[in-house]
Amino acid sequence: MIDKKMLLSGLGLILCCGIAAGQGRSGVWVGTSATSGEFPPANSVAMSQSPVGDFHTGITAVGEDDKISFADYGDGAATPSRIAPLGHKDFPSSENWAYDIQGGTDIHDYPARQIATGKPDINKFDLWTDRACYRPGETVWIQAAKFAEYPNAIIRYRHGTVVLKEEPLKQEWWPWTPPTTDFRGYLVDVYRIDENGHEEILGSIGVDVSSTWTRYPRNGYTAWFEPGKEQYIGGDVAFLNRRHINVVQFQDWHWKHHHPYCGDAEYTDIANNKVSLNVVKEFISSQHGYNMKSLFYNLGFGALERADAAKDGVKEEWYYYFDANHTWKDYHDLPDSWKSDITFVDPGNTEWQNYLCDRNDEVYRNLDFDGFQVDQVGKRGDGYIYDYWGNRHLLADRFPSLLQAFKNRHPSKSLIMNSVSKHGANQIASSGVVDACYSELWDNEASFMDLYWVIFDNKKASGNDDMKTIFACYMNYDFADKNPGKPFNNPGVLLTDACMFALGAFHLELGTGGNMLGREYFPNTNLHMDDELKGDITRYYDFITAYENYIYDTSRELTPNITSLSGHQLSIWNYALGPQPRKVVVHAKETKEGAMVFHLLNFKSTNSLSWRDLKADMPRPERQTDISLDIDCDKMVSRVWVATPDGDACVPRSLEFTQQGRSVRVTVPSLDYWTMLVLE
Repeated sequence: MIDKKMLLSGLGLILCCGIAAGQGRSGVWVGTSATSGEFPPANSVAMSQSPVGDFHTGITAVGEDDKISFADYGDGAATPSRIAPLGHKDFPSSENWAYDIQGGTDIHDYPARQIATGKPDINKFDLWTDRACYRPGETVWIQAAKFAEYPNAIIRYRHGTVVLKEEPLKQEWWPWTPPTTDFRGYLVDVYRIDENGHEEILGSIGVDVSSTWTRYPRNGYTAWFEPGKEQYIGGDVAFLNRRHINVVQFQDWHWKHHHPYCGDAEYTDIANNKVSLNVVKEFISSQHGYNMKSLFYNLGFGALERADAAKDGVKEEWYYYFDANHTWKDYHDLPDSWKSDITFVDPGNTEWQNYLCDRNDEVYRNLDFDGFQVDQVGKRGDGYIYDYWGNRHLLADRFPSLLQAFKNRHPSKSLIMNSVSKHGANQIASSGVVDACYSELWDNEASFMDLYWVIFDNKKASGNDDMKTIFACYMNYDFADKNPGKPFNNPGVLLTDACMFALGAFHLELGTGGNMLGREYFPNTNLHMDDELKGDITRYYDFITAYENYIYDTSRELTPNITSLSGHQLSIWNYALGPQPRKVVVHAKETKEGAMVFHLLNFKSTNSLSWRDLKADMPRPERQTDISLDIDCDKMVSRVWVATPDGDACVPRSLEFTQQGRSVRVTVPSLDYWTMLVLE
């Protein structure tokens, strides 16, 4: 066993000189190369030895893509032996790392500086950005309104744990230009050094650089368009911007389902609520100012018979029926005070498709919407319908041609269609024209494992492993119905969000003006987020934005062989087994860049395995600490870190670890709801 310690600095100078050409090499050497296969690299230099027997060096001009190789020539051996990490490793250009190399396959990592533990109050020191997302090359403007109260604070920009830049905090607003790489998440944090030499994290914010929203669809909604609302739009949309919402659904903005656009300055929606056309336009304009996309909502095959459907050109031959003699139309009953019940047409009828495409032409000509959020109402009867001429069809089989008609008419516009209780999910996902899969789940899909299978099935049906799922899942549903004015149950919301995000999906839940969905009727505001939940949910959206490449850009699911060394009961969540109560649940994936990501989810205190938390009684989880793990790993590990939305303002913490052969041992400091452990 050899014990050689070295400090590598991407900012340092070469502290040692190589042995002159023609002389034999000896001792420990380090070098860089553009490829990982070259061993030892041709540009390697000998490491210098300190008086205490440690070895160290500094390397100039080390880039993010450079590979580091370590070699031991002993006392002049002709052929060097590899020193861990087995020939190469990625090396960040602006961070310091210390390693103990303990033999040919073992390496121990030390973080350069500890983080002072805590959960910064988002209201005490918050950061804002001027956009919800950024196109490659765009400048990010960041605000710290309370910057003057924190002298000597430092701004840090990073991707994962790689620090890209640090600079002092000197002003309220300042610009930062991220790398131009498309589809990258970053964390910007502000810190200062406390009296113990630890980093005190003041605040942080995520930054998403993506050319399209479809890669990471952080979906929000707006549902209030009453006259006179113009003065509130800026603040309402700013709430979504702070949570990085990049695509917004406009619920119940329209005039009639079969004739959505109305040119009047004011009109009424389906519930006879007043709608201002100018408010709709201002919402779109405000969202575009934040680089958000605006999608208009409507049923894909509904007509308001009591609201002049026939007069507006909807034909009897377009409806669908439950009998072959076209006498029994299907309809959705609505209150008498509303404009009309909704009667359903055959989505596969080409005349109806052309009619609604014509109506959508009117929408796009007059309103700057970016796409269409198509709704349905779930399985009807046995799932089969009859057209006017008595032909029997499976209703879901009629969805693809409808969607293709929409896409053919407006190829540049985005398209999403709801799958209610998975009805038509396969047909929608396989249509080839939707930008994301949208799944509204109910009591038949109420388990956490149902979330897993919906994501799995959507990807399989689409034939695209990058196809993202957006869940429309309404929290505290029964409680919301009976307790107007009460707050959401924070533990239920956060655990469900943690599971959805860790599984690689998104949750439609946040609305303009600080609202959250508890019912399927989006204007409903029976429940509200208290200040604690608003702060927590902000951190969750910062987290999924900053670490989007680790959460969503995955290549395969892992079934890890992982053992607790600290008495914590573990449960692996994969295709074979869902989350188990009274356990620390682990869901693991490998990213496209080769990192192994272990999502630790706290089910120690759960009273149900349902994501719905119907009665708002999911208890706050019992915090788990010092979770020592032994992970079987077939790769040489160079860096281990954790991050959580539940503390440290989402800032990653480097962890000490040891690796002996395939065994990686590490201790996760804490787990509240969700902690992400990353091995690189």
